[in-house]
Amino acid sequence: MESTRRLVAIMFTDIVGYTAMIGSDENLAIKTVTHHKKIIKQIVSKFEGDLIQFYGDGSLSIYPSATFALECAMAIQLEFQKNIIVPLRIGLHIGEILIREGNVYGDGVNLASRIESLGQSGTVMFSEDVFQKIRNNNRFKTQLLGAFEFKNVDKPMQVYVLANDGFPVPKAESITGKLNASSKKQDIKSYGVREKISDKVSDSLQREILEKSIAVLPFVNMSSDPEQEFFCEGISEEIINTIVQLPNLKVAGRTSSFCFKGKNEDLRSVGNMLGVSKILEGSVRKSGKRIRITAQLIEASTGFNLWSTKYDRESDDVFKIQDEISTEIAKQLKITFADAQSVPISRQQTKNIEAYQLYYKGRSFFYQRGMSLFEALKCFRASLEIDANYALAHSGLADTLIMLCFHGYVSPSECWDEAISAAHRSFKYGPDLGETHNTLALIALLHDRNFDAAEREFKKALEINPAHKQARVWYAMIYLALTRNKFEEGFDQFKIAAENDPLSPYVHSTYALTLTTGGKFEEAIASGEFAVKLDSDSWIARYCLGYSYLCAGQLDKALQECQIALKISSRHAWSLHLIVLTLLKMDRHDEAQKIFEEMEARYRDHYLPPSNLAIAAAALGKEKYAYKLASTGVDIIDPYLPFIATVYKDSEALRKIPGFDKIQRRLGFSPNISNVKKR
Repeated sequence: MESTRRLVAIMFTDIVGYTAMIGSDENLAIKTVTHHKKIIKQIVSKFEGDLIQFYGDGSLSIYPSATFALECAMAIQLEFQKNIIVPLRIGLHIGEILIREGNVYGDGVNLASRIESLGQSGTVMFSEDVFQKIRNNNRFKTQLLGAFEFKNVDKPMQVYVLANDGFPVPKAESITGKLNASSKKQDIKSYGVREKISDKVSDSLQREILEKSIAVLPFVNMSSDPEQEFFCEGISEEIINTIVQLPNLKVAGRTSSFCFKGKNEDLRSVGNMLGVSKILEGSVRKSGKRIRITAQLIEASTGFNLWSTKYDRESDDVFKIQDEISTEIAKQLKITFADAQSVPISRQQTKNIEAYQLYYKGRSFFYQRGMSLFEALKCFRASLEIDANYALAHSGLADTLIMLCFHGYVSPSECWDEAISAAHRSFKYGPDLGETHNTLALIALLHDRNFDAAEREFKKALEINPAHKQARVWYAMIYLALTRNKFEEGFDQFKIAAENDPLSPYVHSTYALTLTTGGKFEEAIASGEFAVKLDSDSWIARYCLGYSYLCAGQLDKALQECQIALKISSRHAWSLHLIVLTLLKMDRHDEAQKIFEEMEARYRDHYLPPSNLAIAAAALGKEKYAYKLASTGVDIIDPYLPFIATVYKDSEALRKIPGFDKIQRRLGFSPNISNVKKR
């Protein structure tokens, strides 16, 4: 019996109230269902769909893409508003199906049916998977309805509805369907990671918590110069970094807020996705030494304008404007201060607008990682040439050098001296900056191997700025999980990171890596797959997902992600050692050996971290060579080495080499365990 598996977009349709229609007017019912079948047959094929079957008053069809499926659904509903009106509801989902003898099987089919059951006449509803595929298509307007618990489905599912003109958007309280008997619409959980507010908290307190939440969208560049984009991003980011100090205010993280840049997204949907009640948006027009900034605070659920203003000032006044906007936000959200120490402190670090713009241009490149780190380096150095006392630029320079070395783009000899010097200058000129203390934590962790000092600096960075994503993730992953072996505490920190920045691929990627190392493979894969959905071009997301698949024993999927990561990253060292391990698990020894030889050539002729080559050598049984490489890594202070010396699953073969406990001791670890020695 021949069968095939395919990943497809699945559409279910159903006529609303068909049973009652038969009871009241059988001729009308027959006419309606006949017209339904005729139109479905005509339209499905126009969008490259395959009509699988009709079942009574409904239909099942599949499509090669989410875009085709949604376009088809729109066309069907518009047709059914003409002449013979058909009260149809449609549900869409993406899933793997099994096709056997013309029949279709799979969980995706059942989920599409359950989503369809929530609808009303004229609605098109769809899953999170569909939304992620079409979110950048300006033709579709969408609205998030919330998370629903369906019958026989383990976890709540986010459900969206098409909100184009002429398409109805049902009210949440009116939605019924194939839900658990005790279920009602769940609190939005930001793609399944936000923790629900405790049931013990009073309704009034829950409303108060929700009221004091805000997202700052990137201000729109109204100038003709594209370089002003970084200036505009800087204004938005500095407002975030200032208002995050306000007591009891939840502020959505930079990555999540900035992912809406250039998109005409419905603000209700933005508020739902980010879990905030207020949204700040604005625009910037800079001409010569003059600047015009507009800002408005909006109620996300209604789109109502709570406050707006316009500033026409000299460009040097941008820092005062940022403070004024922050103060107004506090006023509008009715935030009071217990004492002078709780008032947000301005983060002004330079009075030179060009240095300021170069710093934020550098940070924009820094967030992209990969080869963009070299562009970030140029920007930070150029900023410091203008203002040598700019603490944020010193921190940015140090962070970039450390990441270039950590990711294996430059050798430690090219990194550490300049990075440490920049970190000290950052502390000299900006001792109260979260960025400064995060940089010091990285140096303590990866260079000094003073783990107690690293903990103090991470905690200080997060005390100053609880929304500092880099500090939160590294504290959770590298320090708590991989250094101290405190995985549950690390997972708790990741939940905070995801709460603050729910749409960050970096957060979900690193969470997947940490979950995998902690043995939670199913959760890790879910987090890794979501990271790839958020940014399919992120090689870090692909690498982390490949790592999760490999450790879970899903070798074909691991190999696929490794190959994509290799292509995206120009054959990055991490991806190279991961594909060696995957090929060996698949008994493809010759292919693994060829990759290893490629790594050796790069190590010999240019630079490749000895730690990555040691992982591959150990897996291939080259124990003496692997040990020598690991020893070299200690000598040159390879920052990736502490990352793999304890519990990281990639390096299990390396840690089993006789005498590796000596390497662990040199790194400051007790042998064969991940708890570090006190210093």
